[in-house]
Amino acid sequence: MILTSLNGRQAFNAAYFYGFLFNLFSIYWVALVTPPGMITAVVIVAFYYTAVLIMFHRLYRIRSLLGFVMLPFLWVGMEFFRTLSEFAFPWSDLGYSQAYYLYILQIVSVISVHGLSLVIVVVNVLVWQVFRKALTPERRLTAALASLAIVAGLIAYGWVEMPRFPEPGTIDVALLQGSVPLEDKWADDNEEHSLQLYDSLIQAVRDSAIKLYVWPETAVPCYVTHNQPCRARVSGIVRQTHAYHLVGALAAEGNAPDYRYFNSCFQIDTSGRIGQRYDKVKLVPFSEHVPYQDYLPFLQKKFLRQYLSFIDSYSVQWWSDFYPGDSMHLFTTPEVAYGVLICFESTFPDYARQMIRRGADFLVGITNDTWFKRSVGIHMHSRIFVTRIVENRCWGARAANSGLTYVADPYGRIRERLDVYAVAALRGKIDRLDGFSIYTRVGDVAGRLSFLLTVLTAAILPAVWLGRKVASSKLFSS
Repeated sequence: MILTSLNGRQAFNAAYFYGFLFNLFSIYWVALVTPPGMITAVVIVAFYYTAVLIMFHRLYRIRSLLGFVMLPFLWVGMEFFRTLSEFAFPWSDLGYSQAYYLYILQIVSVISVHGLSLVIVVVNVLVWQVFRKALTPERRLTAALASLAIVAGLIAYGWVEMPRFPEPGTIDVALLQGSVPLEDKWADDNEEHSLQLYDSLIQAVRDSAIKLYVWPETAVPCYVTHNQPCRARVSGIVRQTHAYHLVGALAAEGNAPDYRYFNSCFQIDTSGRIGQRYDKVKLVPFSEHVPYQDYLPFLQKKFLRQYLSFIDSYSVQWWSDFYPGDSMHLFTTPEVAYGVLICFESTFPDYARQMIRRGADFLVGITNDTWFKRSVGIHMHSRIFVTRIVENRCWGARAANSGLTYVADPYGRIRERLDVYAVAALRGKIDRLDGFSIYTRVGDVAGRLSFLLTVLTAAILPAVWLGRKVASSKLFSS
C-alpha cells in the first residue's frame, strides 16, 4: 500500500487525494441535481476517508500488525459515523457493492451492511498480505486460503438461507411510475398534467382487490397543505378507487414569507380524506438543505441569491431549503402498517430497522430519481433499498418517478418491476413481516463496535504522540 511508505504531509495529501477521487467517481451524478452541492459533498466527505487512513498510517508505524487488524474497524467506524448528524452522507458503503450478488447479500440480515463492509475490508487486507514479499510463503498462502474461505462461507450461507421456491405475497398493491420530465413537472401552472397522468395510470390497473396505491416522491407537484384546489383534485382521484393511496407531495408550515417547506408524503383514505402525513426526516446535505440551517442562515438559497446573482441569471441548480421532519411515522390501514423511506432515507440502516421494530409490516420506498437521468445513481439507490429489505427480512415496494419501480421479497428478489422511464402502473403482491431478523433484533453490532474502536483510536493516538514528544524532550534535556 502506497500510504505505508509515506511520511507526514505526504501521507495526509495521499489520503485526501484518495478520498476526494473515491467520492468524485462514486457520486459525480449528484451534479445533475446540484453542481455546488456535489462539489461541497465531495470536498467534505473526503475528510472522513482521510481521517481513517491517517489513523491506519499511524498505527502501522507503531506496529504493522496493529494497523492491519484495526483497518477494517476504522473503515466501518467511519461508515457508521456517516449515518450521524445532519452532515450524514452514508451513500457509498462498501457493503452495497455486493447488493447484486444475493447469496453474499443474505449475511446482512445478521451483521448489517456495515458488517458486510467489515468482511470486505478483512478480505482485502488478507489479499494484500498475499502480495507482501516481506512475509514467508507459508503466511502468504494462509492469507490466500483465509480470504477464499470467507468468500466461500458467505456464498454458502446465502445458498442455505435463501428458499429455492419463492412464496407469493398476499396483499395487492399498485405502484405508479409517471416518468414525468422535471421541466414539465415544475413548470408554472402545469400540475394538472401530472394529476391527469397519474389518474390514467390508476385507471389502467384499477381493481377492488388493490389495497394500496403508491405514488412516487413529489408526484403531486404542489403544496398540498396550502393548495386547496390541488388537494381537492387528488382527493377526487382517490375516491374513485375505494382504496388507500400513499401520495408523495410537498408541504409547508407557517405564514409568508417565513414558510418552512417539507418533502412529504400523505396517506389518503378511501373517502379521499388526508388522514396521515410524514415529513422526510433524513435530508440530503447540500442538496435538499443546508445542515443546521437555522444556525447557518448565510448558506440558505434565499440569502445567497442576494449576493450571487448568477444563481438566477444562469439557472444554477443550488441546494434547496427544505426542513427535516421531526419524527418517524408509520402509516396504518385496517389491514396493515407500513413504513415509508423517502429517497435518501433508504441509506440509513437503523432508521429502517426502527420502522420494523415499531410495527411496520413492510417497507415502502418512494423516490424521484429523474434528477439522475440514466446515470449509475439510480441503480445504486435501488440496490441500497434492496439491502434494507434483506437486512430486516421484510417485503418492500418501491415507486420511483422514472424507475426503478418494483416489488421485492425479504431475500431481495425482485418479483415484478417496470423498466426505467416506462410510463406505467405495476400491480404486485407483497406480504406481512414473518418475524424479526437477527439484525432487526440486536441492531448494528458491527457498526457500533467499529465506531467505538475508531473513537478510542482517535483519542489514544494523540496521547501516544504527546507522550513520545514529552519523553524525547526530557531525554534531550538530560
